[in-house]
Amino acid sequence: MTGGHDDRHRAGRIAKTVLAVIGGITVTLVLFVAVLVYNLGYAVRTVDTSTSPDGMFTLELQAVGEPAFFSSADARLILRLGRYEVSRVDTSIADDGMQVRPASWQVSWNDTGAKVRLRGSEQSDELVAMGFDGSVSRGRAAQDETLGELPNAEVGEPSAPLGDDVTSSEVAQREAERVDAGYKAVYDAALKPQGYGYQVTYNAGGDEQVILSKGSEKVILLIYDRESANGACALYALESCPVEDYGSWSIDDATLLDEYAYVHETGEVIASGKTSWSDVGTQSFRNATGE
Repeated sequence: MTGGHDDRHRAGRIAKTVLAVIGGITVTLVLFVAVLVYNLGYAVRTVDTSTSPDGMFTLELQAVGEPAFFSSADARLILRLGRYEVSRVDTSIADDGMQVRPASWQVSWNDTGAKVRLRGSEQSDELVAMGFDGSVSRGRAAQDETLGELPNAEVGEPSAPLGDDVTSSEVAQREAERVDAGYKAVYDAALKPQGYGYQVTYNAGGDEQVILSKGSEKVILLIYDRESANGACALYALESCPVEDYGSWSIDDATLLDEYAYVHETGEVIASGKTSWSDVGTQSFRNATGE
């Protein structure tokens, strides 16, 4: 009788061990597939960079994911002024399944911006012009065509005319300084007294964000959203992102904790009291922003 009981007990332990092994293998396979899918479709890495002659602007060539089964490789161009993104272009390069690499592009700088030639063995070269003022134009060129005007280019929205004494790079510099001043003002006035830290980071798309705190359950962020309707304020969102398994988190899952208006003229910071994007906010916030 005792022997039968021991046999059943031993069989139960073996079954549990087998199930644990199967479960471990399953989890490992799921993680492997998740990492593979991420690397193939979403992972972003900087392949090469080019700097303007004055050293103020940088242009990055990024690979987005990896080409699969000899398909085109997704690529991204990002023009930056210091830490701030001026413009970006998402495209693809058909190069017999090859990855995006430094040989995939050629850059030429001029007084108004950068001109890029993107090369692929299975396509006509793509020409992209990215202006210091944020303008972008694109077109295709014959393989023997030198860098120059873009043929049959699709021109983006024209930028506002600048005065003779103001260059486009100066305008971009001023805008970047205004956004950065707002970040610091909101932090000093509303968030630093709460004990938050201040860590400047960038997401996969190259957008700036400030991490205020990061724990095992949530990440608190401050993010520049946009200019107010009346143009008098810069708006910054305070958001909380839940931390998922293995420490991952995404801004797509964030909830709004508050929104702040930074008044350009006075430097005043006004909290909206909003906890969802559908909230209208306080009267003082609405008066300052015109919304």
